[in-house]
Amino acid sequence: MNFLVWRLHRHQVYWAAAVLAALTILLIVTGTTMANDYHAFFNNCQATQSCSDAGSHLFRGDGSIIDLVNATVAVPLLFGLFWAAPLVAKEYEEGTHNLAWTQGVTRRHWLSTNVIWVFVAAAVWAGALTVLVSWWHAPENALSGRFNAFDIQGIVPVAYAVFAVALGLAVGSIFRRVLPAIAATLGVFIAVRVVTGVYIRPHFMAAITKILPIPFSNSGAPPGAWTLSGGLVGPNGHFYGNGINLDQVPATCRVGAFGGQGVTPNCLASRGWHQWITFQPAGRFWAFQGIEATIFVLLAIVLVAVAYRMVLRRDA
Repeated sequence: MNFLVWRLHRHQVYWAAAVLAALTILLIVTGTTMANDYHAFFNNCQATQSCSDAGSHLFRGDGSIIDLVNATVAVPLLFGLFWAAPLVAKEYEEGTHNLAWTQGVTRRHWLSTNVIWVFVAAAVWAGALTVLVSWWHAPENALSGRFNAFDIQGIVPVAYAVFAVALGLAVGSIFRRVLPAIAATLGVFIAVRVVTGVYIRPHFMAAITKILPIPFSNSGAPPGAWTLSGGLVGPNGHFYGNGINLDQVPATCRVGAFGGQGVTPNCLASRGWHQWITFQPAGRFWAFQGIEATIFVLLAIVLVAVAYRMVLRRDA
């Protein structure tokens, strides 16, 4: 059975290996250059004590490669769309399951062998890629923290890949047609990722809120922290968000900034106003990675159970 799986899917393996090899070469070459630029810049700026604006001088010419690296966030989804979703759905759609499951290979054995190999392939590919991306991102991580590229570093890309594969298998066994399975995998994966990243992840641990003096900026957060929100605190202790209405600040402080459409920071400070900022410390990066990876692995286990249920309870 293992040899049959290899014969059926070897071309996909070849293409995946070729793409990974090309990305490896590209990331090693550009990552080495970026790391050299980073170290050279800091060696020079430390001598002149002008390192505060490093972000505005480094990586300005690397926009295309940065976009490419950021686009690797979609790689786990591709495993679900093109490897997992057609795996079961195509057998049903073409009727080949009637032959595959009646030649001395049970449905359970056929499904187990395919599931194991597709999970191994996706996890290995995603793991290799995230190691490369994490190494490539090291200079940027040193400047702005790892939370800024949370979805493409650490261990969560592997968990996303496992989840995408499980999702593709489950919806393929439910719809039993390739195109609907691909469409459902795409929609559900994106929805789950957005909900988790936007609404759930910020609350994995209680965020820290600091009240700071004005003029307001995000510099009050520790280096590498993930800034969640911020705003102003009035002299009465009331918290205002970033969308504060100018009518809520003293009239004498509404002029002088942004052509008369903003506020004067020093004026607010003199009247007892402060700024507030809510953030997740940089030291929680790996804890957040572990929590999110666990969530997606547990979802994957449930989806695999659904796939087994749908395949084994139906007549071949």
